[in-house]
Amino acid sequence: MRAVTLISAIIFIAITISIVAIVYQSGMPLIKKMQQSAALDRMGDAFSEIDDLVQRVAYEGNGSRRVFDIKVEMGRLAIDAARNAIVWKLNTDTLFIAPRAADFFGNLIIGSNLDSSAYEGNYSATPAFVLENDHLRVYVRKIGSLQSHVSYGTDELVLAIYQKDFDQWLPLESIEVSIDNDPNSESGSGYTILERTGEFLPYGRVNAYMNSAWGEYHVNITLESGADFIHIEVETL
Repeated sequence: MRAVTLISAIIFIAITISIVAIVYQSGMPLIKKMQQSAALDRMGDAFSEIDDLVQRVAYEGNGSRRVFDIKVEMGRLAIDAARNAIVWKLNTDTLFIAPRAADFFGNLIIGSNLDSSAYEGNYSATPAFVLENDHLRVYVRKIGSLQSHVSYGTDELVLAIYQKDFDQWLPLESIEVSIDNDPNSESGSGYTILERTGEFLPYGRVNAYMNSAWGEYHVNITLESGADFIHIEVETL
C-alpha cells in the first residue's frame, strides 16, 4: 500500500507541476504587457518631471542645479546631444500606441516610430520645407503663405529627393498632380505649409493648397518614419 501511495503521490505532483507550467506560459504575454504598460506610465511621469526641473533651472539662471534619480527597468535610455534631447526607447509587440502616432505634451513626446523630422531649409538657394527620416530627405518648395497666395504649378512642389542609403539624389524631373486628368487643375494659386515642425515625429507632412480653374483642393506630401518612399494624397474641397 505504501508503494502505491508513493507512486500516486509522485504522479499527482507531476501533474500539478505541469498544470502550473501551462498556466505560467499562457499568462506570460499578459504579464509582459502589464509590465511594459507600467514602464511606459512610469517613464512618462519621469520625463514630465524632468522637463519641469529643466524649466525651473533655466528660469533660475546660472548656478542653478537639480538632482534627479531615474530607474530604468525596461527599455533603453540615452542622451541625444546632437538633438538636445533625452530619449527612452522600448521595443514591444504590444500596440500601446498606433503605429506612427504621437501625443505632444509641451516638450514631452510620447509616440511610436518617432524617426522623422520636418523643418525649413533650402535646395539650390530655393526656400523649401524639408522632410527627413533614416532613408530619405525630401525637399518641397516653400510657396506663399496663408495670408499671401501666389501662382504655382503642381509640378513645382517636389524639388528633390536624396536617398541616404545609397548616398545619391534620385532622378526626378517633376511630380505633377491633376484632378480627373484635367489640365486646368494642374496650376493656380495657393501656398504650402508644414503640418508640424521639429524632430522625433511619426511623420513629416507638407500641405499644399491649390485654387485652380478646376476648383480648390489640398495636396498632402507625407514622409513616414522608416519609409523609403513618400505619400502624395489629394483632398478636394
